[in-house]
Amino acid sequence: MEKSVNDTSVRQDMILSVREGDHLDGRDHGDALVHCIRLLRGIPYLLGKFDYSKIKSHSYIVPRQCQLSRYAPDGSIYVRHLDRCNSTLQEMGLLGWLRASDYRGRVITAILYLNARDWDGGGELRLFDSNNSENKHRDIVPSGGKLVLFDSSKVEHQVLATIDEDRYALTCWTNGLLNY
Repeated sequence: MEKSVNDTSVRQDMILSVREGDHLDGRDHGDALVHCIRLLRGIPYLLGKFDYSKIKSHSYIVPRQCQLSRYAPDGSIYVRHLDRCNSTLQEMGLLGWLRASDYRGRVITAILYLNARDWDGGGELRLFDSNNSENKHRDIVPSGGKLVLFDSSKVEHQVLATIDEDRYALTCWTNGLLNY
């Protein structure tokens, strides 16, 4: 795993890009992680099948890789943010806009927690209510097997301090056209 490229005042986890076919390159993540990658990559299909209205079923793109993250039990955090870049070219400048190309198309964030089912080590995911200016939020305990889905362009979120043991999450972002 590598340290995140973000400033450590923003994000303090270690990350690794993982693909289902990494074993072909000599990296074997094990059957359980490959199964989890397949599950996350299949979510857009299910959203389209059940007519989820936030994305147009013919326009989403499922990336080949997911992001595995590890937060050490040393108070590691990730500050409040959106997973989609909603800024314009004029707001960011050409270089910033080009650098954010991977973030501009995100429509759905899917996070699968890989911790113990009875997790009690901190590192809660705090989701902020996008329709409320009073900073109302909901904290999600990252217990093993829990799947969290949210709108990448609207739901601000953060990771609270991890305190007792390593916290693991597998994340996949589905890209597509917003349908608002």
